[in-house]
Amino acid sequence: MGSVEGDCCGPDQMERVLECCYDDMRRLARRMVAGDSLRIVFQPTDLANEAVLRLLQSAPVAVQDRGHLLALAARTIRRVLIDEARRQARIKRRRPELLTRLPGAPPTALISVEDFDAALAALERFSPEHARVVELRFTFGLTVEEAAATLGVAERTVKRRWQAARAWLQDHIGNAHEPG
Repeated sequence: MGSVEGDCCGPDQMERVLECCYDDMRRLARRMVAGDSLRIVFQPTDLANEAVLRLLQSAPVAVQDRGHLLALAARTIRRVLIDEARRQARIKRRRPELLTRLPGAPPTALISVEDFDAALAALERFSPEHARVVELRFTFGLTVEEAAATLGVAERTVKRRWQAARAWLQDHIGNAHEPG
């Protein structure tokens, strides 16, 4: 696994940097397709490949560090899944079937990938720090210790933010699905 440090990734170097982090992107994709409904649509390698293509085709971005690149990759992977859910919904003329489990919820409590993405975007508007912890813990699969090291904060801070973010997401999603 390669190292990405500093502002080393101008437009001409994006391909090299993506190559350095490809294994981590496949790990992210594998984590995101762990639920049965996602496994039917994408294999982790296919999902990582699609994310790499989209990142290469997108507007040039100066990547600050490896964590920044992986955050971009995670968002791109979620976008790929959401686009696929929308495509399936158009084909079948019904609600998308791509589901994920809300962080901290029981395995049977599944929500659509699109709903989770919308909730995470809302959390990011409310508290970017809490949303970053969710990305690191839930999307990247980092431990509390790894997330604390990545963010440069105490483990207690990560634990508090993780607990608050999970509660906020569950409340936000619960309120979004209540009859109006």
